[in-house]
Amino acid sequence: MKVDEIRIKNYLSEIRRNSLALRQLLDQNELAPDSVALKAAKYILIELAEAMSNTIQHILAKDKGVAVSGYVDAVAKAFENGLFDKNLFDRLKPFFDFRNSLVHRYWRIDDRRLIDNIRNGKDDFDLFISQVEAYLEEKRLNH
Repeated sequence: MKVDEIRIKNYLSEIRRNSLALRQLLDQNELAPDSVALKAAKYILIELAEAMSNTIQHILAKDKGVAVSGYVDAVAKAFENGLFDKNLFDRLKPFFDFRNSLVHRYWRIDDRRLIDNIRNGKDDFDLFISQVEAYLEEKRLNH
């Protein structure tokens, strides 16, 4: 089966939009514990995880015939199947673990720690896009 490049471009556009929105919140210094901006950032992070997971799942299913069983499994199998490198895997795995905690509210999220993690991880989304685009370009050149 073939990867639907339009679908992937739409997912990557969604990731870009949400990454930009997150950066705007950081740049405007609006993220503070218990703030409306932080609540918005939490939702943006959920949307980022969804779009990234959808991207991974689609490419793995169509290009590799690999099924995934959740967010953390998706990122692990993406690394195992050469979709992106170990550095990005090491950066994204905690993000996807966090996504599950955020959505299912397994425990209260420490707002200050979350803000620090957003600051430290803000470039990961662009790195994800770059590596997915590079993977797809390499596939195009080899076929």
